Amino acid sequence: MNSNLTKRGLQMLRVLLFFGVALSIAAVGSASDDEIFNVDFFCGWGGYYRPMEWTPVEIGVSSVLTEPFGGSVTLAAQQDGLNTMNVTYDEFVLTPDMPRHLPLVTKLAFAADKCTVTIRDDRGRRQWEREFNLWDYSMKNRLLTSVAENDLLIGLVGRGRFGLLRLASQSVCRSARGDGKVYLGHKLPRMVPWDWTGFVPLDLLILYDPDWSLFQEQQLKAIVEWVSNGGRLLLVLGSHPLSGNNPIARFLPFEVQDVKQTVISQGILQQWELAHDEPETVSAWSLVPGPEARYYEASTYDIDDCLFANAYAGFGRVSVLAFDPSTMSDRQMAHSARFWVSRIDTILEQEAAMSYGNRGRRYPSNRMARTIEYSGDPDKPSRNDPRSQNRFDVGQAQGANNAVMEFLYQGIRPLSIWWVILLLGILAVLLGPVDYKLLKRKGRLPLTWVTCTFWIALFTVGAYYGVQALRGGDMELRVVSVIDGIEDGDHAWSTNYCGLFAPYSDDYRLSGLQENQWWSGIAPTQESIYQYNREVAGRRIYCFQHDGGNIPYSLPINIWTIQCLLNESPAEKLPFDADVNYDGDEVVVSIANHSESAIENAYVFLESNRGVNLGPVPAGAELEFRKQSRPMRIWDSYDQGRYRNFSSGRQRYVGNFRNNDAFFAQGCLQRTRAMSDYLARGAALVCAEYDQAPVSFTVEGHSCSQNHVQLARLVVFPKEQREEAGND
Repeated sequence: MNSNLTKRGLQMLRVLLFFGVALSIAAVGSASDDEIFNVDFFCGWGGYYRPMEWTPVEIGVSSVLTEPFGGSVTLAAQQDGLNTMNVTYDEFVLTPDMPRHLPLVTKLAFAADKCTVTIRDDRGRRQWEREFNLWDYSMKNRLLTSVAENDLLIGLVGRGRFGLLRLASQSVCRSARGDGKVYLGHKLPRMVPWDWTGFVPLDLLILYDPDWSLFQEQQLKAIVEWVSNGGRLLLVLGSHPLSGNNPIARFLPFEVQDVKQTVISQGILQQWELAHDEPETVSAWSLVPGPEARYYEASTYDIDDCLFANAYAGFGRVSVLAFDPSTMSDRQMAHSARFWVSRIDTILEQEAAMSYGNRGRRYPSNRMARTIEYSGDPDKPSRNDPRSQNRFDVGQAQGANNAVMEFLYQGIRPLSIWWVILLLGILAVLLGPVDYKLLKRKGRLPLTWVTCTFWIALFTVGAYYGVQALRGGDMELRVVSVIDGIEDGDHAWSTNYCGLFAPYSDDYRLSGLQENQWWSGIAPTQESIYQYNREVAGRRIYCFQHDGGNIPYSLPINIWTIQCLLNESPAEKLPFDADVNYDGDEVVVSIANHSESAIENAYVFLESNRGVNLGPVPAGAELEFRKQSRPMRIWDSYDQGRYRNFSSGRQRYVGNFRNNDAFFAQGCLQRTRAMSDYLARGAALVCAEYDQAPVSFTVEGHSCSQNHVQLARLVVFPKEQREEAGND
């Protein structure tokens, strides 16, 4: 008997050893699978990001494979309180011993806890997957730091000389919403985003004498597109010349010529808040304003040349410093923070203090945004409340989104709570006294479980079709589109706010999309978001992302709900052209409507809060209007606190759609601010409202009704018409 027990014990031991070896092999196999790919993950600008805005993500992939690997890389993260965006790059090819760098762009919600990266082969089989933790209740363990509307985020590419890296600790951001921090995020040239959306979270990009040979042309074009759409760029010239075929050089409103020894006068040094007891001699590039530099200011040292120039470029602004400030004498280092604050504040200021061409005219501005100020000793403790990183207050753009979505959500018919109460009351009566009396009369009380099941099934089917009749309807696509442009320029941009009502659950797809469009989801947002009670996204948006666009290929929408989307992209041209001139006291406006839809209403805004109402313009028509201007307030008439009422739920959408809601919403706000600055400096703004213009895209395989509000705005530069001598 003991021998039998011994044999059984040996058998059990062999079985345990077998399973142990099998588990070890499986563990080693799974570990080796994970070790096939080595993935590096970087997010934001130095870890800084703006919640619910486009954010750059850099993924570096290397492997120990001996053969090329082809497949796709998918990035999944929560983008707001309702949507999770899945971004797929499906042209991923990895060569042995050659690391691959993938510059992607996504949106991240406030306190988004994780981001999932998945690598699949060309057959769709998952080969590698990992979750990267982005947020933690301990600030020290967080991969990301959120940037609020009253904060300033500066991106730096190139050399961080002359105390620039200490700027964040020596400055503070001032705004109407209170004091905020200044953040400085640094990137190497190879990690600079390849798409303009990667620069969206920045308030300013500084290119400090970078090595231009390290950039790809697509990266430089992305910077140009971002500035054209409202970005701000500070270019510091130094030892690396800016060649004429560089996209940034072609975009600049200044001409960079030869380098030469230059003496900086004491007056300019004092203006720049540097030590000015004696002049400074530096090697500076000759900088001459070009013919297209309509609104600019310059610190000149000669009749034609200047050391620092600042001008509008498209809807953005470009500043150029013609020399490397680190080449000045060492005595200037103590004043470096004040120097950078003075130059950056010139780029950020919103009030008009700039010349119009060579006429020297100056105009007062009607709005003021954020400014940067010198705060003193960098070793002083921060005055910012650390708890602010646990709460996020939505900005003006996200708040105005809520007002736009009130129009998009009108496709849902409201279901009164009284219908629910009535149906539940009827069901209770049927299940109670009615069912009891009927069964008792027939002597069939034991069958109550059958009748109860029948009544519940009947009411379930009835509730489905009843709600469909009360709340459902045909599929509807509501679109609010804003197209902005500048006269005689290639700076045209389009922003679309879309709401698709689904009468039944399905996987919807959009057709007719362009490759350069950037699509994302938008959702109603609370006024304040706390990390401990943030919403968990329940919807998913699947997109293909390539160089130049983010295109949705799958939109799963549940029955009787609306999926709201945002599309931002460059536009080829505006649907109309316009010319504005002054003839004495009259304003002469010529409008050519190139669209197949009629302009329902057109109007012109002028400087000094004046304007002209023009009226309708037929499709394909060209009309001229001669009218006198009258007082007409533009952006000042928009209630700056109104968007907070929508975001907090204190106000409901009543009446027709308001154009200003879209003008101040996400994707348009930066251009609206630029137009306000153009108006303050003498330009004119021609606006047109179209009557149900056709939508450029459709829902694939479905017929749906469309409700399209199309708005177009064109910045023009008026000319004064003077009668020549001898003319009547």
